[in-house]
Amino acid sequence: MNLSNFYFLNVTLRYYLPTAAIALLILYYLLRRESVQQFLGSCRQRAAYWILTGILAVVGLFSVFNYVATDYYRFDSYLNAYEFYHYYIGTKYAREVGYTEMYAASLVADSETGMKWKDKTGTLRDLSTGQRVNHKQILDNAAFYKDKFSPERWEEFKKDIVWFKDRLVQHRWNGILRDKGYNGTPVWTMLVGSFLSNRISTDSEWGMLFLSLLDPLLILITFLIVLWAFGPRTALLMIVLLGTNYMMKWWHMKGAYLRTDWAMCLVMSAALIRKNKLTAAGILTGYAALARIFPAVLVIGILAKLFWNLMELFLKLSKKLYKRLGFPQQPLEVRLLGAVTLVFMLVLLGWRSLCFFKGVALPWLGSENPGVGNFFSFLFSNEAGYSPVLQVGVFTIWLLFGVVLAVIALWGFWKNLLKRKYVYFLIAFALTCGVLLGASQVFWKGTDYWQQYTTKIAKHNTDISTWRVGYKYIFMADFGDDFSYINKAFVDWQPKVRSQWYQEKQSQWWETQILILLLTVLACIGLKDYRAYILGFVPLFFLVSPTYYYYIMLLLPLLFFAPRIEQGRYGLGLALMYLTGMSGYWFYDLWKQNYGTYYWLSFQVLIMVLYMLALAYIENIRSFMEMQKTGETPKKDEDGAPQDDESQAPLPEAACPQTEAL
Repeated sequence: MNLSNFYFLNVTLRYYLPTAAIALLILYYLLRRESVQQFLGSCRQRAAYWILTGILAVVGLFSVFNYVATDYYRFDSYLNAYEFYHYYIGTKYAREVGYTEMYAASLVADSETGMKWKDKTGTLRDLSTGQRVNHKQILDNAAFYKDKFSPERWEEFKKDIVWFKDRLVQHRWNGILRDKGYNGTPVWTMLVGSFLSNRISTDSEWGMLFLSLLDPLLILITFLIVLWAFGPRTALLMIVLLGTNYMMKWWHMKGAYLRTDWAMCLVMSAALIRKNKLTAAGILTGYAALARIFPAVLVIGILAKLFWNLMELFLKLSKKLYKRLGFPQQPLEVRLLGAVTLVFMLVLLGWRSLCFFKGVALPWLGSENPGVGNFFSFLFSNEAGYSPVLQVGVFTIWLLFGVVLAVIALWGFWKNLLKRKYVYFLIAFALTCGVLLGASQVFWKGTDYWQQYTTKIAKHNTDISTWRVGYKYIFMADFGDDFSYINKAFVDWQPKVRSQWYQEKQSQWWETQILILLLTVLACIGLKDYRAYILGFVPLFFLVSPTYYYYIMLLLPLLFFAPRIEQGRYGLGLALMYLTGMSGYWFYDLWKQNYGTYYWLSFQVLIMVLYMLALAYIENIRSFMEMQKTGETPKKDEDGAPQDDESQAPLPEAACPQTEAL
């Protein structure tokens, strides 16, 4: 059955389902109010909770239907041949076509199997330059591309090209050779190409169907792991977001070939951390990082937790040293003099560090080549008006402080004075990355394939695409000096992209990045481990701007809000996520796939991540106040993490007391 026939129903469901979820959030919130609890009693409250969860399950089932029925069968087939072409051909024939010659080789194979490609412009994309090239130029050099294949591999390549041609209508096949190519990392290419693409032939319809079902299977596994780690309510709320959000609606990742593995690994990592399985989470995060690179930013949260644990140990050792040196027995004036001197030195170091940041770090980060050698060029220069001697001195102090912390970390780990789980996460992450990188060097027989990849991705990142979502596309937005939100109709609230601003305002850009990073690290100090991990999404949003459909990763910050929706501020954050997902359809009706749609989606995600950051600080303040009031740390779960509301959800009982019978 072709579910695209239900499109009229999907148009309704994409608004009704998230609205129903928001209504349920309100009811869950009310159910935890003391007045409601007193009115209902424990048995009725328990029954009401599970009735709401049952309704949420129905909403979740409809969301699954909406997800499958929206764009999965857009071209009368479950398998998305357009996306599949790039990732199947790109992994199977990586040794022959690399990152730059897939389209050219495909055109030559097309010409030998009955030319289907007939674009009116007569051009296709040259993936080595990103520019358009006349197809005749490619065909005149057909031997150059064929020579990269053995005779057997060329025949197989032609057979695979015919398979895709048969499943793509004319304009889709024309467009496929004008796209931007294959962007999987060499590690991902090695793994997927070796274990799947080169083992499952296009001759096997069932085999190709199996490949196209890997993404739904991963989503199902992720749902089950979230169910295990967080409970049914959070898992169902996640499914509603997946099934209705505009940025997860499109066909790019549906019926495709392992497009969601990295995102599901990140969500599973948060769930594993919630269950105190940090080593397994480190492995999955390492895989995600080498599958798509930018997920590596998520390591910031656990690094921050280790840093604050290390600083706690550093302060304890400092206090012991203070006592051992006999300072508590010194006269008051000596102790005051020492305290004033210490404060003065710290203020002086802070001031000179700020000068170092402005005079060395910012210019270096904003330079065309921010390499190690270039850093020392800025360090020894006085272009910003700061003394090179002082700059070197400040750098040396921080370097020595880093060495001291590293020594304390090793000693603390050895003596079991540090929380080893953070170290295990980072070791697992580093080993996963190291092993996969090393294996890829051997597999590709050197670094050439990696160099091709970095060159292509660097070019890809410098291109301006109005389909991308992230802080960068807010940073480059220009509404004009005379723009008025009041006098303009909303349809005219579409800015222009000023790509030159990104180059001209590098100092402002990096000031923002460093500020957000510092705020995130500081916010992690009192957070639970999984929440600190998820908070890494904040600097990720500011630092990278992937194409909108990569925002399937919004399932990760959902786990920041969903377990605590009984507290209204978290329910508000989750409601904002659902509203953002719905608004995308409205923006699309106004501006289609143009900048206005993705600017305003970026703006809403910006509000969400800043709200996450604010909530993290509120959590820290409330935890600190509770400790000051009671002298005890907040109540813990069995895994050592302070409780979430869903972990305290009322469980069903066989029977209610007669006094509270329904």
